[in-house]
Amino acid sequence: MVINEIRLNENSRRDQKAVQQPQQGQWTNWDNALQKSLTWNEIWHMEPLRISFLVRSVYDLLPSNAILGRYTWRHNRVLQELAAIISTAKEETTLPNTNALIFTTEGGAKLWHGRPVRTSNQIKCLLDGCDDWDVSADLPEWDSHPSIIKETRLRPDIVIHSASTQQLIMVELTVPYENRMEEAYIYKREKYMNLTKEIENAGYKAVVMSVEVGARSFVGSSVYEISFNM
Repeated sequence: MVINEIRLNENSRRDQKAVQQPQQGQWTNWDNALQKSLTWNEIWHMEPLRISFLVRSVYDLLPSNAILGRYTWRHNRVLQELAAIISTAKEETTLPNTNALIFTTEGGAKLWHGRPVRTSNQIKCLLDGCDDWDVSADLPEWDSHPSIIKETRLRPDIVIHSASTQQLIMVELTVPYENRMEEAYIYKREKYMNLTKEIENAGYKAVVMSVEVGARSFVGSSVYEISFNM
């Protein structure tokens, strides 16, 4: 009890000091970044330079902004990983089971037919219901976006398209500074609002998902949102 009280007081004192530091205390404004949790075992096996980079990047103590300034390179590296994960997830989609179930009494004296029903604890993801999803990404080595997207002036980072059900899921990735994650999320949602309406007017069902991965590798809560829905 006493130890916990001392720990809380010490953490409070450190937070108060950090808030007063305009540069090194910027991490106190990362409201939309998820806390990075490292075990002692992970720290023990880390390369010394990686630990140094992680600590100094959090406190804005890197020798030059150029280390964090390679936006396009970092964005495309994260986009490659995200597109690969989504491409794998689409292979695990489930189709609705329309086969009738046959129930019989003991001895087969009576039988009747039923239909499978989804229970409340079965979570439905966005990719369920069809098996013809195509994944395209705004990267050289990936397939180009479907024509309905090409005809517009915007280019989402990832487009997941089903021709049979006329569904489009657009994923837009941003790699902002950690204290601007919420701002980036709102901006990208508003940016694709008109495109979503345009696609829906063409007879498609459209969904836009914004994903934020910080320049210092802290992920936003939107990463868990898309993981849950996929």
